[in-house]
Amino acid sequence: MRQMWKKKLEYFWMYYKIPFLAALFVLAAAGYFLYTKAAEKEYAFNAMLLDVHTDVAEDTLEEEFASYAGIDTKKYDVLIATSLLLADGTSNYAMACQSRFYGLVAARELDVGMMLEENFASFAGADAFLDLGEVFTEEELAAFPELYRDSGGRILGVYGDGLAKIRKIGGYADPDTRSVAGIIYNSCHVETAKQFLLYLSEGRRQTE
Repeated sequence: MRQMWKKKLEYFWMYYKIPFLAALFVLAAAGYFLYTKAAEKEYAFNAMLLDVHTDVAEDTLEEEFASYAGIDTKKYDVLIATSLLLADGTSNYAMACQSRFYGLVAARELDVGMMLEENFASFAGADAFLDLGEVFTEEELAAFPELYRDSGGRILGVYGDGLAKIRKIGGYADPDTRSVAGIIYNSCHVETAKQFLLYLSEGRRQTE
């Protein structure tokens, strides 16, 4: 009996080894996909700080802002990218970063964009940012050191120079450049984006 089973197994392995392994691979891939989808968390906030040049780790900022905004990171993701560059617009990396920015905006998966003033002006000219006058009260806007206005007088961003958190992390330190942060026009998390700009301004946790 054992000899018969051995022959059957040898026959099976000889003629069906490749299809069998392929099926195992498909099942493993499907299982991994289902696992990652089940483990995947919905994002509560996504920001890109382009050309910020800081040594502070992204996860440090993410954890601190999540605490500030009262976001449960066991259920939701907070994403703050600080390693992306736009300033050298001709490099392959800068072009890839720009494509990523456009892609996230198109997918409605980006809430705040902060970048050098010339880049901000370019995106603002394409109506990429919300009018902060429609998001903040006059009293709240008065708390920001300096506001970015377009030619029509709309408040589209806040300058990074006087933002306490930006100073604290050593971001945008080049004295010959200025940075601006704004809320993306089609953000799905406008209230959280508003909290983020306040967080940058205050430079501390909300509970302190």
